[in-house]
Amino acid sequence: MKRAAVVALAMLACIVPPRAVPLELDAFSASYVLVAFGTTVGRSEWRLVPMTDDFFLWESRSESTGPVALVHDVDVTERSEAELHGASFRPLLYEYDRHGENAARNVRVAFDWSDGMVLNTVGGHTWSMSVPDGTLDKLSYLLALMQDLAGGRRSMQYPVADGGRLKRYQLHAVGTETLETSLGSLETVIVHRLRHSDDRLAILWCAPTLGYLPVKLEHRDGEGRLVSMHIESIQGLPPTVPR
Repeated sequence: MKRAAVVALAMLACIVPPRAVPLELDAFSASYVLVAFGTTVGRSEWRLVPMTDDFFLWESRSESTGPVALVHDVDVTERSEAELHGASFRPLLYEYDRHGENAARNVRVAFDWSDGMVLNTVGGHTWSMSVPDGTLDKLSYLLALMQDLAGGRRSMQYPVADGGRLKRYQLHAVGTETLETSLGSLETVIVHRLRHSDDRLAILWCAPTLGYLPVKLEHRDGEGRLVSMHIESIQGLPPTVPR
């Protein structure tokens, strides 16, 4: 459940050439319910908060709810501080905080673009690694995905600073589907991301009318249990919606 926000893209036969879609830094937030075994086990909120004209915060907060919280009460916050960079953006600081009985974990990834380095800090231990231009963090790549889908791309690969290593997130769009959601009927693009490390597939349904914001996510956890995430409400519009 606490990794239910993992997102992925799927493959289309024809790849549309990309076109730049400038980001609009209007604030928005979206709330989701997390479901496992047909039962609501948590809630999550994503929000984008403009800080200045060219600096913003992208944040995800998740918590367990219902009977699950009685035996496994976990809260997870992910924060990505980023800046506008040309027609896109680049992360400056990523933080992951997990709180709960026997589940505490803190991760900090600081980007130094002048030297092409990141500093990873986990459990008080810090080490550095070099990264290429365009490297994202585990949260900001969702914004890159939304922007690229809005720009016409249907097959993407992102370098991501993840777990103290540089990984390649490969995402492909595979088709479309109309979903019945709490927001009504929405046309969506189905996207897949296959984790080559363990062959687990994550699936994302992105709504073009909402700037390709994911309105449903689905993946299997390390024990093979199906976990899904469904949009419940939204305030404002995501940053990739053309104005």
